[in-house]
Amino acid sequence: MKKVISVLCALAVLSAGAFAQGPQGPQGPRRGGDNGWRERVRAEKVAFLTEEIDLTESEAQVFWPIYNEIQKSQRDSFEEVKKAYDAMVKGVEEKKSSKEMEKLVKAYIDAKEKNEGIETKYLNKLMKALPAEKVARYYVAEEKFRHQQIGRLGNGNFPNLRMSEEQKQQWRERGEQMREQFRNWTGQKKENE
Repeated sequence: MKKVISVLCALAVLSAGAFAQGPQGPQGPRRGGDNGWRERVRAEKVAFLTEEIDLTESEAQVFWPIYNEIQKSQRDSFEEVKKAYDAMVKGVEEKKSSKEMEKLVKAYIDAKEKNEGIETKYLNKLMKALPAEKVARYYVAEEKFRHQQIGRLGNGNFPNLRMSEEQKQQWRERGEQMREQFRNWTGQKKENE
């Protein structure tokens, strides 16, 4: 019964996320046609968090709205950082004056600092809503999921992205080049050596 409640809460999170995305463009949500992969990754993440945190019914009812707030704040903050970064790049390309570049750099750093403050902002809410062990499980699960996704990309496993086989192979080769570079920097040898 507890798992059923958790899955229902997870579905509520997903439906809230779908409505929060805003209107659909001609190529899908937000920028470009993502073929629904973002929503699939979100669904995977919610299922993963549900399993890892092991919330009770009452904990789930309190946790998922806070989680939705965190996700929205992170998306909004990411957009601010990206906008400030794009403005800074444009300023460099246009060879803006030192005074103008100073403003652009400051706006970029301010946006990044605000982004990094999101965790702190929501920590108190999480600690009031859940036992400390469950909050720790949440953060551990977030990191596990992130590493899992990075591993999927690093291994060239792109199940939901529309890429040609050539593009996938280029990603795999670039990943191997980066791993080789890291091994050279750290003096490590390949596993099969």
